[in-house]
Amino acid sequence: MQTGVLGRTVQTVTRRVDRYDLLEEVGSGGMAVVYRGRDTALDREVAVKLLHPHLAARPDSRARFSREARAVARLSHPNIVEIYDYAGEAAVESYLVTEFVRGRTLRAFADGVGVGFPEIGALVTRALADALVHAHAAGVIHRDLKPENVLVVERGRPAVKLVDFGIARILESDDRMTMTGALVGSPNHMAPEIIEGREADARSDLFSLGTILYWLATGELPFAAPNPTATLRRVLEGDFRDPRELSPLVSDALAATIRRALAVDPEQRTPSSAALRDELDAELAEVGLAEPEEELSAFLGDPVAYKAAFPARLAAALGDRGEEALGAGQTARALRLFNRVLAVDPENTRVAGHLARMKRRGQVRRAARWSAIAAAVLVAGGAGLAGWRELERHKPVPPRPVPVSHGPVEQAPPPAHEGAAAVTGELPAQPATTPAPPPPGAANVIPSAAPAVGAGPSASGPLATVSILVRPYAQRALVDGVEVASGVQRVTFALAPGRPHRVQIEHACCEPFVRDFPANVPLPATLELRVPLEPRPARLRVEAEPRAAVLVDGRPLGTAGESQRSPFSIPVPANGPTPYEGTGEIRILSPGRAPYITTARLRAGADLTVVVPAIDLDLSVPEPEPHDAASPDATAAGGASPSTPEAK
Repeated sequence: MQTGVLGRTVQTVTRRVDRYDLLEEVGSGGMAVVYRGRDTALDREVAVKLLHPHLAARPDSRARFSREARAVARLSHPNIVEIYDYAGEAAVESYLVTEFVRGRTLRAFADGVGVGFPEIGALVTRALADALVHAHAAGVIHRDLKPENVLVVERGRPAVKLVDFGIARILESDDRMTMTGALVGSPNHMAPEIIEGREADARSDLFSLGTILYWLATGELPFAAPNPTATLRRVLEGDFRDPRELSPLVSDALAATIRRALAVDPEQRTPSSAALRDELDAELAEVGLAEPEEELSAFLGDPVAYKAAFPARLAAALGDRGEEALGAGQTARALRLFNRVLAVDPENTRVAGHLARMKRRGQVRRAARWSAIAAAVLVAGGAGLAGWRELERHKPVPPRPVPVSHGPVEQAPPPAHEGAAAVTGELPAQPATTPAPPPPGAANVIPSAAPAVGAGPSASGPLATVSILVRPYAQRALVDGVEVASGVQRVTFALAPGRPHRVQIEHACCEPFVRDFPANVPLPATLELRVPLEPRPARLRVEAEPRAAVLVDGRPLGTAGESQRSPFSIPVPANGPTPYEGTGEIRILSPGRAPYITTARLRAGADLTVVVPAIDLDLSVPEPEPHDAASPDATAAGGASPSTPEAK
């Protein structure tokens, strides 16, 4: 840019393509370079997208480019960048001219400003879904939806706009590699059928939009992996974590919408962009966002102020819906809504009052059912509720015998720099993912300076220092029946020679590790062991119609009634970050109803209760006293009868 006579600004022209001056390069990709340009005939600012020469040189590519450009040029929607012009098949260079949008990509916006709440992410996704409704009705498929192909306009009339409609179709299905060797499209957002080389359709766009919604709701991509090959494998296998595990703010309904959009089989996916938009509209209306276009404009216009005011709005709307559910006798639904309130505002006195009144009206015999629903909400929603902590105190914990087994053990010489650590009690960092964190303030080790275990008149010779590195960690470590450490990953103690010793490491997630040291076997001065504890199976209980069949990862386990009598034992799937947790698909088939499918985290040795939400359980009404035979139990399908007193 230069300054000419009389102070007039003169823009430097890089070069000219037909009637368009190219002023500066503003982006590039695997198929084209984008320039900010000027239409010399109409004297307006435009964006000019030039196809790479190695693609434009082929007549068939130019023909496809023109065909796609004509189709996209018919689109006119506020959330789609407008197409002004395109090169003909006889043109030397293939180009596309669009409106020039002053903004940043959705990726850059999310990294710089942030969305903050899943509902705001749903507002963005809803606008994109509405754009797809228009495009799909015109027979145009995007094929490369990703955050980098969404522009955010923050000034003037704030909006989000889709770009690059149909450009991925320029390449034939057998030529999906650019000259640089990069796969056309982003592996994190490509639908499985596109990866497999099948033809894309409208449902392929819905899958990609589902990945964007997942990312906006949780801050993470659903299929992210260390390399593109691993990412593509996860996409093809449908391997993604339940979004509620990543964010306690994600509602059950939004998680279900995401799960449908990300179905591997297109036939199982959300049927249309209109259906996805309508689902999001219903979920947004429930939290008071009944005018999504105005709400999105307000957020983009001043995201900081909007996000600051949003928690109070969300808590108030969810509280209203929860009270409406109580009034209709739908206690389970009310509790789920109150759960979401407390996830946003843990100190919410309005919800705390409802929970306290409901607790006072409950009976001891109902405590297990309260806990079952609480556990189901925690598993499904991932939120730790202050209200549930109080309810969980009523949950009976039956005693469980502790079997003794000899788990695996690896013996390794202590590293040279770690010899002092084994004596002084310096411990390695706690692993990032464990079934449960060690309790705060737990004991570390018995220092080597303390009296040796088993020391007595018969002991002779030097003490032996034993250091055991436990995975995941030791909730309790015993030597000869005496607890020597708790809540640590490394246990260090000294053994006296001349007598037998038994060492036992315990963790609720795993089988105990037991190691015997016979009296007649000399101990080395220093011994280091690495002990990976053997995980116990998870235990699954299903609250559903007793005849309902229960399948985990496609394997039938029995009926819901059988699980209620004796929980199913499920080996931990080998798909998690550690051997002690993984995810499994739980499918519940009730007679005469659609299958209930959920993905749950299975933790070693942990109890998991899944409640099928097809029937709301009314737990707000106290059970009749034994002498009151005239009042039936109010728990029933569809909630309480009109004469049933409501929770106050």
